[in-house]
Amino acid sequence: MLSKLLRQLLYILVHLVVKILVAVQNVSRRLSSKNCNLSKEQVTKRDVLMLLENVPKMKNKLKHLVVLADTNVHTISELAQLVIWNLVVGVPYVSFYDVTGSLKKLEGELFYEIERNKKGIPGCIKWSNKPDLNGYTNGIQANTVFVNIFSYSDGKPRIAQCIKLIAKGDLQCDRMSKEFTAQEFGEAFMKLNPAIPDPDLVIFTGPLCCTFGLLPWQIRLTEFIQVDVHHNININCYLGALYKYNKCDQRFGK
Repeated sequence: MLSKLLRQLLYILVHLVVKILVAVQNVSRRLSSKNCNLSKEQVTKRDVLMLLENVPKMKNKLKHLVVLADTNVHTISELAQLVIWNLVVGVPYVSFYDVTGSLKKLEGELFYEIERNKKGIPGCIKWSNKPDLNGYTNGIQANTVFVNIFSYSDGKPRIAQCIKLIAKGDLQCDRMSKEFTAQEFGEAFMKLNPAIPDPDLVIFTGPLCCTFGLLPWQIRLTEFIQVDVHHNININCYLGALYKYNKCDQRFGK
């Protein structure tokens, strides 16, 4: 009985120590991130030159990049720079998966930060769900990037909503029999969501790789690549992820 009690106390003590260490580490990361952003808050000419020098050599071109965005560790400036980097290299769709549920509330702030970083860089930023926030390109022929912010509510809860609407007859859905095929339901589900291609690449930071609420059939061919274990995002991490993606050999089940 006494040994069991000692084990429980030891477990509680170890758990408490780990929580304190994690809290100290998070504070340290935030302070270092703030110091880094004080010295570099905008996309630099060096960043653009690095991208234009390296990316054209890559054979596999991205159509849709997803970033697992954690607002507890990622700053709005970091996420804005990611959008501009993708604008420079010509990735047409960039989506942020809102891990904490706070990024959607900061969408306007992210828009203005992107526009601030975009000065001098040709291209057009379009927000799929908020056409009133769409940027412009001043008539210059350049790349266009469609930006989306998704969260858990766009996954399983949206599926449940789709089924309810179909059952009530409020959502038109073509079907050949009484039962839906995966393709038929997918077509109905897409009516509630912006028409974007499945992700080619998901990048994440930190030690944990998790799909969160990304739907399984949308990421069946998606590569998950870690850019930094300490949650930092910079131009070197981004280029490294693109190089790793180009080394991937997808066999499509063969």
